[in-house]
Amino acid sequence: MEQQDGSTGCLTGVARAIALVVVVPVRFLWEMLALLLRGVGWLLYWVLGWPLVQLWKYLLEPLLRYLVVIPLSWLWQQVLAPAGRWLWAWVLAPLGRALAAVVRWLVTYLVVVPLRFLWEWVLEPLLRYLVVIPLTWLWRWVLAPVFRVLGWAWGIAGRIWRFLVVRPCRWVRRQVWWPVKAEIARVLREVRRALVG
Repeated sequence: MEQQDGSTGCLTGVARAIALVVVVPVRFLWEMLALLLRGVGWLLYWVLGWPLVQLWKYLLEPLLRYLVVIPLSWLWQQVLAPAGRWLWAWVLAPLGRALAAVVRWLVTYLVVVPLRFLWEWVLEPLLRYLVVIPLTWLWRWVLAPVFRVLGWAWGIAGRIWRFLVVRPCRWVRRQVWWPVKAEIARVLREVRRALVG
């Protein structure tokens, strides 16, 4: 027990010596640097910052307000905005309406009317006489009768198929295949029973 207290006391003494030699001077230098920086900051504020603030507050800001902002505001409110409203009401809006009317007239008479004329007098008659009437004639006199004959032939072919193929196949299935299948199954059961037991 006593040895541990003695060793702890020795370590405490070494730690105090290191603190006295290393930590205290570093801490002292840090405090001096912080004090110096606070002094420099204070000096900079009173040498540069405070005069600049006072210069802005008492000279530059009033000059800017009275020589730039207030004249520009007056110019906008008294000259530019009324001139803009007058220009819009008496020049630009009527000009825009006139331009829209001209564009509407040009589109109507240069695009819509020619396209309507082209459709009514050229394309629609061509379509009617070259496509609609020939297709109607082809359907009425060729395709519809052919489809009717094909439908009639299909019905007859279905009856012939039923009579010549389906009925004989059903008869062969019922009369030949099922009995042969049943007999083969019975023979296989008998052979299995004989072999396996």
